[in-house]
Amino acid sequence: MPLQKFERILVAIVNPSAGMNKAIRRASALARSTGASIELFNAIPSAMSLGSMHSAAEQFTRFEAAQNRRMLERMANRMRREELIVSTNVQTGNPVHTAILRQVRISKSDLLVIEARKHNIFARLLLTQTDFELIRHCPVPLLIVKGRAAWRSPRILAALDPFHSNDKPSALDGEIIAAADAVADLVRGLVHAVHIYLPLRSYIADLPMAPVALAGVATQEKAHAQSVRRRFFGDLGRYGIPKNRGHLVGGDPAIELPRLARSLRAGLIVMGAVSRSGLKRIFIGNTAERVLDSLKCDVLVVRP
Repeated sequence: MPLQKFERILVAIVNPSAGMNKAIRRASALARSTGASIELFNAIPSAMSLGSMHSAAEQFTRFEAAQNRRMLERMANRMRREELIVSTNVQTGNPVHTAILRQVRISKSDLLVIEARKHNIFARLLLTQTDFELIRHCPVPLLIVKGRAAWRSPRILAALDPFHSNDKPSALDGEIIAAADAVADLVRGLVHAVHIYLPLRSYIADLPMAPVALAGVATQEKAHAQSVRRRFFGDLGRYGIPKNRGHLVGGDPAIELPRLARSLRAGLIVMGAVSRSGLKRIFIGNTAERVLDSLKCDVLVVRP
């Protein structure tokens, strides 16, 4: 299985005045390991796109763009002193995620890096609507930086789905492992794999005859768990991951995945974006949104 290569890294920056944020630092560390080039990119909502034809609004947008370019260049010059290859770019567009995705394609980036931000001083690190649009549509792996600490031989948790639920293609797990292996190779990390499955009682609880159905579910539950275990650990063998680094957990993914990540002190989780049944577009459901918002470590999202 070929490793994912990261040669052109695009860092989407919301607020250049914040200086060297976590996303820039993470991208710099990866670039030092790979020799990759970095593009610092800032997208400003366009006054024209917002329907405002007032010349003062357009003038303010041009002023803001020039100011942001200067701030990006100051950061780029600091990074260049470390012999990193860095370029800067400021574009206007609306909505912002469209401008970012356009730049991913123009620059032929193979990794997009963004930072999860606190909405206020008391809030958790929550993803914005722009972040979720990038998860849905980004054609390359998307690294969402949440953790502040540097990666030092981190545990990397690959979230697999051996039963390919939600219409995930069977090749996606292989791509998740390839991405996890690529990062592990760069930062001397160790790849673990996890599958969170729903017990049968979770499906039965919503049925009209739930109490009757649950009374006879014990045997079926055991058979279900054994079937999942055989499939999951069988797949681990194909990916070269030893069983002691495989984690099979029954329960709610939004609860169990963050809990396991904390238990392992994982520095990164690699997840797959999923497609809705019968539709071509990528979507993020309520469970995935809760998982992403609950995680405290970095997340690398891989599309099929």
